[in-house]
Amino acid sequence: MLIVSGALFAAKLWTNVVQQLSTDRCVYVLDRRGRGKSADNPAYAPEREVEDVLAVLRAIPGPIDLLGHSSGAILSLQVAALQPDKLERLVVYEPPVFFAAADRIAEDLPERLEALLAKGERGAAVETFFREGPKTSESELRARQSGPAWAEMVSALAHTVPYDSRIQRSFSGDAAELARVRIPTLMLLGGASPQRMRSGAETITARLPNARLVELDGQQHTAMLLAPAAFAAAVNAFLS
Repeated sequence: MLIVSGALFAAKLWTNVVQQLSTDRCVYVLDRRGRGKSADNPAYAPEREVEDVLAVLRAIPGPIDLLGHSSGAILSLQVAALQPDKLERLVVYEPPVFFAAADRIAEDLPERLEALLAKGERGAAVETFFREGPKTSESELRARQSGPAWAEMVSALAHTVPYDSRIQRSFSGDAAELARVRIPTLMLLGGASPQRMRSGAETITARLPNARLVELDGQQHTAMLLAPAAFAAAVNAFLS
């Protein structure tokens, strides 16, 4: 299995759940561009990240299952639509694709994030991303800022938030593109996730030819961190 992370995630954050996914398979976690042990390239485009995933898939002995979270789920859907030979099954967890105009991110969000980063305002870039991307409430944002992970997130990953915003902005969930994803697909949705996330997940699932949706009771967008056993159980049940 190859795992493709979402925004503000590096491979090491998957450690706990990988242990529960790897009992009968080899699990690889991709450090996307600019994260963890991967280098960066200033000539960024979402298409380059699709190429990155395809390159890693070619390097792994097949058959391969692909698991994508959040913006990584968008990349995984795009990769699966290209129908790589060795790809067998797909798991996507809450791709942030919103079909109602009120739910979508602002068109200029990537550029505004880049402007903040150019001024060295890394913390402000991460705050803006949370407020306007996942639409994090102010109380939840303050809780994040007081938590142990905030400082490392700002120092090590802030420069990647425009990437995820560009991925989100560039993907429309077009029915014709999704119809090309013919492999068995599992859509994971947090049972406590907001309606905008539920609506997007349900619409995408309906547009995929061979997909089913499973809810993770009481969870939202990061069950692999907060409920790794439940997350792994849902994935393992599908893959078995």
